[in-house]
Amino acid sequence: MQNINESIIRIKNINEKLNDMFYKYSDEISGILVSVLSRENFLLVGPPGTAKTTLVYTLSKLTNIKWFYRQLTKFTDLEEILGPIDIAKLLEGKVERIYANSIIESELALLDEIFNASSAILNTLLSLLNERVVYDGDKIIPVKTWAVFGSSNRVPDEEELQALFDRFPMRTFTEYVLPEDTENLLIKGWNLRREMDELRPLASMDDIRALNQMQVNYVFSNTKDISKILSPVIADYVEHIPISNRTRIKIPLYAYSLLLIQGFKPEEVTPMMLKVAAIRVAKYLIQNKDQLSEYEAFAMTHMPEELLKINDLISEAKALLSNNIIDDARTRLVDARETMSSIKSKWDKSLYSLYKYEIDEMMSTIEKLEEMIMNEQ
Repeated sequence: MQNINESIIRIKNINEKLNDMFYKYSDEISGILVSVLSRENFLLVGPPGTAKTTLVYTLSKLTNIKWFYRQLTKFTDLEEILGPIDIAKLLEGKVERIYANSIIESELALLDEIFNASSAILNTLLSLLNERVVYDGDKIIPVKTWAVFGSSNRVPDEEELQALFDRFPMRTFTEYVLPEDTENLLIKGWNLRREMDELRPLASMDDIRALNQMQVNYVFSNTKDISKILSPVIADYVEHIPISNRTRIKIPLYAYSLLLIQGFKPEEVTPMMLKVAAIRVAKYLIQNKDQLSEYEAFAMTHMPEELLKINDLISEAKALLSNNIIDDARTRLVDARETMSSIKSKWDKSLYSLYKYEIDEMMSTIEKLEEMIMNEQ
């Protein structure tokens, strides 16, 4: 167990390092780490220039994982993915590939603009993503690839691409940062460039494999208890956003992975923590950005009472400010701060940690509204 706990600490350190390096990227960071620990394929959707490739590359450096990268187009051929034909063997009458440096020998793969690939590449990827094998001629080749990331600037609507899209059950939708966040983005961006060449591994593939096996064993050993805890949450979620039976079954793994990357040890995991984690990872199961509001409605119904109160106070303050009712808006923000203070004093460390993203976002909004009030005076 000591080795497992050390692995948890190392993965937590990677989570913290990535969050320190990338500006407002916590959703994407949590998503790729959860996918790696649960050995799941993950799709990053967003416009060019939103650091999707850089994030996966940085993860590969922090874990010392052998990674494979290709930007796919309709002209990309199989040799670029599977490796070139061995000419020496071909002269002997044998058709064999050189798999070194191909996706087959990689532990982590990022396929950029994945939905632009040719039909030959797409057919090859389907078996790789689902079965971790490729069919090369009459050969079935097992791949070493542990996790595959796809990136794209769109969600495909072509029927022939739906099977590939479904092979990425976990997804995140990235946007450009807001104009008012440009200063912080510039600072983080230049710090990121400086740090990249100096990065050293904080964990290894051994840590990832050990934690994956541990959580699989945990779910197997506690299936009935976990099902009682998570079934109501999952059932409520699918009322908002339908997901496949296969994906529903994997939610316990995703939830447990989320707890691990935040540093929680097996003996610290409680039913409440597992439930909150399941609600959080459900965000990665939406099909497109239009479903984000559906997810938020679902998450809101399960949010702790104190956070709901703060959210309502912030909404009221915004409405009052828009109508230039400054004093009442200020009062709402004071109440919101007081409620936030009570959370910090009453909540245990684990619950606070699980809702840290929401808490930080609410505090940021409160501060911006307070600044607007100051400017009005």
